[in-house]
Amino acid sequence: MSENQKLWLTNGLVAGLLLLGLLTWMFWPEPEPEVIVLEPDPACDLRAGPCELRTPGGERVRFGIQPLDIPVGKTLKLSVEMDGAPADDVDVDINGVDMDMGLRPYPLKSRDGRHFSGPGGLNYCSRGIMEWEARVRVHQGNRRIIAPFRFITEAPDPAQAPNTEASQ
Repeated sequence: MSENQKLWLTNGLVAGLLLLGLLTWMFWPEPEPEVIVLEPDPACDLRAGPCELRTPGGERVRFGIQPLDIPVGKTLKLSVEMDGAPADDVDVDINGVDMDMGLRPYPLKSRDGRHFSGPGGLNYCSRGIMEWEARVRVHQGNRRIIAPFRFITEAPDPAQAPNTEASQ
């Protein structure tokens, strides 16, 4: 075999291995995220202050809403504190427990990966009293924690309420 043939063979093998590596990288399946879904705490009263849930590993997810009377149709301040591993991002999806209110998630901003806050809101409902669930969704790399917090609001008479949606 001539030197020229050896060079072509070597270059062909290197190119083939690089192509194989690239194809493997492109089509290698992403690992499924680990999802931890916590149960709501029936003793939680967000009107009294923040509530917390713990993961099976002991990490704490603490959630609060301001103002404490949780008015509908007004901008609310949502806050989440984490201990344990810092989070990449956190959002809160608030919806009716037994009525889909079609609200979108509220992304929260972080100061340090452990403290998150941002605005949210609740739309007016035709019911005077409404049970809501705020699902705090924590993203930590390939891990997700879903922490549900339930609360009840009492809306003013819809006939007297302004015809606006909560700030989103």
